[in-house]
Amino acid sequence: MASQLPKISHVLELILYAQHLPRSVDFYRSTLRLGDPFLSNDRMAGFSLGNGTTLLLFQRGATTKDLPMRAPEQPSPVGTPAIIPWHGLGPEHDGVKLKTHFALAVDKPEDVDVWEKELSDKKVPLLGKVQWPGGGRSVYFADPDDHVGELASHGIWPHY
Repeated sequence: MASQLPKISHVLELILYAQHLPRSVDFYRSTLRLGDPFLSNDRMAGFSLGNGTTLLLFQRGATTKDLPMRAPEQPSPVGTPAIIPWHGLGPEHDGVKLKTHFALAVDKPEDVDVWEKELSDKKVPLLGKVQWPGGGRSVYFADPDDHVGELASHGIWPHY
């Protein structure tokens, strides 16, 4: 008999690498209106997306050294593992486009239309839109680092 594993409930973290962290923080704070990051320094910024999901923006090339951290239950500094850049993330690969895809959820298909207009008004590059068979809608856009973002409503998947 196979063991019962606990169900994975949601994406905990989404990490995007930024060419210029302040520009990317401003895009997510102001253009996508995620509010102020709960964490912000010259290495990274973090936004809460609700439901326990966190968007982390990392300054490309600045995450290869351990970062001392203090945990509340452990008073002495402990190192966190370095986030080693893989192909295309190190400074020696500046010509490589990262093109990570992510989708942000909105409730209704009409909400996608409102966001599409907002992004267009702010001159955010729009890459396409889809009317899904289940009734949902998506609009795709490029963020300042050429990551492909999507705003998607209920009805794009049977489970959403």
